[in-house]
Amino acid sequence: MSEPLPDMRRQGAREFMRGARDIAPIVVATIPFGLVFGAIASHQGLSAADGVLLSAFTFAGASQFAALEFWVHPLPFLTIFLSVMAVNLRLLLYSAALGRKIEHWPPLLRYSLLGLLSDPIYALAELKGGARLSAAYYAGLSVPLYLNWVVTTAAGFVFGNLIRRPEAIGLDFVVIAYFIHILGGFRQRPHALWVILASAAGSVAAYLTLGSPWHFAGGAFAGMAAAIALTRPNGTRA
Repeated sequence: MSEPLPDMRRQGAREFMRGARDIAPIVVATIPFGLVFGAIASHQGLSAADGVLLSAFTFAGASQFAALEFWVHPLPFLTIFLSVMAVNLRLLLYSAALGRKIEHWPPLLRYSLLGLLSDPIYALAELKGGARLSAAYYAGLSVPLYLNWVVTTAAGFVFGNLIRRPEAIGLDFVVIAYFIHILGGFRQRPHALWVILASAAGSVAAYLTLGSPWHFAGGAFAGMAAAIALTRPNGTRA
């Protein structure tokens, strides 16, 4: 009766390592962005402790950069709140999409790990996690990326200023290129092209009319609307 538990632990370890391998490219790609965030936060007057705590408790790179754009004294709390909400609205869609795949997780584990949800984690969980997402695989995706973001934020307060022009060596495009690679994995899904095009159009339209950071939400809702329009009431694709 004692054999199943070691087997489950070995299976969990394998799933965790599989997730860690899948997320490894994005972990490497986000190192300069964590450094840059730490450096900008330092210039905005945040202490190293404040910057690290912001990354540790928020873990949302895009919205953290958006918040720093408005970080002045007196602090415009409402503006920062609305900007962060606009950027992070897409996470509501991500968590709803993953909800049916993680119903077997214990509630405490479910809510704690969903706190680490981000774009690449969702994409890889959806693409490679299967219909019954393993908590160990999800942890393998999320924990290394989370720790990397917190550590590089701290390092950014010391070394971030050394990267004066990330675009000069192509670092600003690494994450974009990786997301394009991830999107390519969805190309076999029904109507994937139309959903991607709708999301791109919605993002561009929101950026041109409302500006940053509303293009995040615009792209998310346009893609969702296209997916709904292409889905019949019984759940099948149009």
